[in-house]
Amino acid sequence: MDLSANWRYLKNTARRRLKNNWTPRQETKFKNLEILGVAGELAARRYLGLPEKIHLHFDGGADLHWRGRTVDVKTTNLTKHFQHRFLQWPFDKPIIADIILMTVVDIEEKQACVIGFAYKDEVLNAEINHTRYRPCREIAFVDLRPAWELFTLSQRKNGSKASKQSSQPAEGITTNASMDRKPATHAS
Repeated sequence: MDLSANWRYLKNTARRRLKNNWTPRQETKFKNLEILGVAGELAARRYLGLPEKIHLHFDGGADLHWRGRTVDVKTTNLTKHFQHRFLQWPFDKPIIADIILMTVVDIEEKQACVIGFAYKDEVLNAEINHTRYRPCREIAFVDLRPAWELFTLSQRKNGSKASKQSSQPAEGITTNASMDRKPATHAS
């Protein structure tokens, strides 16, 4: 999706957010980390039909609320080989959100794409890759649930916790997670 018309807003939001949420890692190691995250969140909001106003402070573990569920948006750079990448979650970091939504952004082209999601319990049960700088639970992008499947979820009532049954796909929906797939392997 084209984000070029919103790029000034995204850059200003990222700059303001960085002032509120600054960590040494953001400034020294990852030059465009905040703009990448803001652009990914806008893409997610647009995809889900939510207002495109982005928060400026720490989000407490959830970037947005949708159909009575909390959603944490994760974003990475869009490369020509993005299908070989992983949704990564540090194994010692708690997961607050019900859904982890993965987006990719091309900063140069000002383009973004929502590529898939995983439920909290799927991330918690994912294999841990100990070869990373910080060990992470990982789900290969090709093993994420397709983003369109979010629209099959029913609305939660009064923001209550859904039962296991209501967080599962609608009957008859085939997902990556339910298909016979060869397990992803991790490069050393």
